[in-house]
Amino acid sequence: MSVFSSKSKGPHKLGALSACLFAVALAVLLFLALLPVFPRQVETQEGDTASRTWQSPRDFSFESAVLTEKQREQAAAAVSAVLVFSSDVRDTEAAKLGQLVDNIANVRDRGDLTRSQKLGALRGTENLFAPDLEPFILDMSGEQWQKVSGEAKDVLKELLAGTVKSGEEGLIGQRIPGLLDPSLSAEEASIVEYLVKPFIAPNLQVDDVKTKAAKDDARANVVPVRVSYTKNQTIVRAGDIVDSTAVEAMREAGLLSQTIEWHGIASVLVLSILAAAGLGYYVYAFQPENTWDVRRLVLLLAVTGIAVLAAKLFLPLVLPDHDRHFLAYVLPLAAMPMLVAVLIDGQLAIVCAALLGALVTFIVVYLPDVSTTVASGPLDALRAVGVYGFGGVAGALGVYKAERLNRYALAGLLVAVVVFAVLTAVWFLDFDREAFDFGWFALIAAVNGLFSATLALGAFVLLGFLFGIVTRVQLMELAQINQPLLRRLQDEAPGTFHHSIIVGNMAERAADLIGADALLVRVGCYYHDVGKLRQPGYYIENQMSGSNPHDNIDLETSAQIISRHVKDGQELARDYGLPRQVRDFIAQHHGTGRANYFYRKALEEDKDVDVSLFSYPGPKPQTREAAVIMLADSSEAAIRASAERSPEEIDARVDEVVATRLAEGQLDDSDLTLREIKAIAGSFKATLRGVYHPRLEYPPSSETGKPGREKRPRKSRAYSIARTFLPEDEGPPPDEEADSQ
Repeated sequence: MSVFSSKSKGPHKLGALSACLFAVALAVLLFLALLPVFPRQVETQEGDTASRTWQSPRDFSFESAVLTEKQREQAAAAVSAVLVFSSDVRDTEAAKLGQLVDNIANVRDRGDLTRSQKLGALRGTENLFAPDLEPFILDMSGEQWQKVSGEAKDVLKELLAGTVKSGEEGLIGQRIPGLLDPSLSAEEASIVEYLVKPFIAPNLQVDDVKTKAAKDDARANVVPVRVSYTKNQTIVRAGDIVDSTAVEAMREAGLLSQTIEWHGIASVLVLSILAAAGLGYYVYAFQPENTWDVRRLVLLLAVTGIAVLAAKLFLPLVLPDHDRHFLAYVLPLAAMPMLVAVLIDGQLAIVCAALLGALVTFIVVYLPDVSTTVASGPLDALRAVGVYGFGGVAGALGVYKAERLNRYALAGLLVAVVVFAVLTAVWFLDFDREAFDFGWFALIAAVNGLFSATLALGAFVLLGFLFGIVTRVQLMELAQINQPLLRRLQDEAPGTFHHSIIVGNMAERAADLIGADALLVRVGCYYHDVGKLRQPGYYIENQMSGSNPHDNIDLETSAQIISRHVKDGQELARDYGLPRQVRDFIAQHHGTGRANYFYRKALEEDKDVDVSLFSYPGPKPQTREAAVIMLADSSEAAIRASAERSPEEIDARVDEVVATRLAEGQLDDSDLTLREIKAIAGSFKATLRGVYHPRLEYPPSSETGKPGREKRPRKSRAYSIARTFLPEDEGPPPDEEADSQ
């Protein structure tokens, strides 16, 4: 009859405090990664064409600086310049006229010039006169010239004594004939008019100070223009040219804010807390494999934060996708859940993929419209959640429990197929769809899948090394029989080697039944007894000659030699670079149990014997995998040491071993449930029955009297190994372990 006792939960469980600390750290990382600071901040300028219709998000009103300034400019422009009379203009222009008159007089009076030269010189004097008047000027008498020049000076002074505005010079010149002496001939009057007109200049000048003061008064008297918008009122329509008033209204509505505002920070904060709390509660409530390990939680924080930050930095550079190149979906974020699946847990990777898809979609939706020419549409968000959500799930499923590198290529192909399918599905909803989009879909999907697989493959090796996490590819390498340490075990301790192979087969099948890491269990079994290499002859499975060195030493020394293989095994494992998870199996496969064979013999001699001298150093198994190895090792040893190996005896022995380990408390820290222990025991029984099933007796040959070659049932490889190295009728009493001698 099977005997099972209750047991308490072990320590390898993520506690509430640890889950809270993980959630807080994740919330901080997500908040920093999602903080609304984007790499592309485009300033809105007048003249942009609106990419979409902008509407007011709420009722609001404001004093329009743009419209108020326009009205102030109009009021200032309506103010006339303040003019003041300048008497200096008359004196200045009269002096200029006097200089001209003197120059003409000099030409007239020069005796060294011929008439032709005088006409040329006179023509060069400002070139004022009509050609028919130049000879007349030379022929005038001195008295006549004095009369004409004096009349010109008087007329100019009289004209400039009044106000002359800028632009009115021609109008003032029309008054000259009315001011001339009637006694002048027509030629003389024309000469005076020619002399005076060039020197009529404005004598009303702008007073800049008074003009500015008048304009300032006009500006100040303009009442600020107040503009009001109701909710959903159109500010600017799609396709319209954006003017300064529209830009001002959009900025006042908060649509073009260039600064980090409180509502943006609040949104990111709430989302970060929600996402972190959800993931933290998941790992606490469902206790995924290995999440109790601080290193794996730190790894989860790192890959999640980096993935979100990469999306936040990359997406603003490629959205909106006006050229329809779909570059926003080339980012290999599927590598994140792939890494989680490989290095931590597959189910957790699915949750992380869904979370990442939601966060990336938030980033796409939240991308600020920092320019009226920038806008991300709802289809971009739909593509993001599909590509990065479903794509991440596909990647995680593709590499879950991957034991060979070709699985990463398969996972990359699966990601590419999902990305292409998602983009195609959304394409049917796109009114701007074009047939050539499928070419971009194929290219983007292929690059995404290739980069995701490559990044995950490279990163899992690096991260596994940095965080001390053994990967399945490493385990597959360690499981190769030609590994140096296993090769030594085959050559120097063949009985121990084949015992390890049988235990590995038993434990792997049992681990698979309860959902434990079967590959890790098999590798742990292969190496759990490598410490026996130091003194292989002291263990009965390696005593091929039949001599037993324990016969010549005392019981305490024998027990210490037997238990020392745990410490020796750890040292050898470190020397050969075995990962910590495998070294833990070496330390824990005997727990804190006793070398029973020698302990019971010692009790026969001394009832007060110190039990610590016959105990293994431990610790007790800390994981389900270590507990499976302990039970498999003990069960196989008990059956191998037993002379009776009937199915009933095998069942009884296995139940006894399991019950003993429960009673000793060796499984208290392993998290195994009673249901799982029963499944393990049942698996052991089935495997051991196959290994130790009875053989047929060979009848003698009718011709030679030797055993014939009649057909007999085919034996399993494990059975053949067991029959070769395990004697059927020798060994310690049935209730002792095989390595007790």
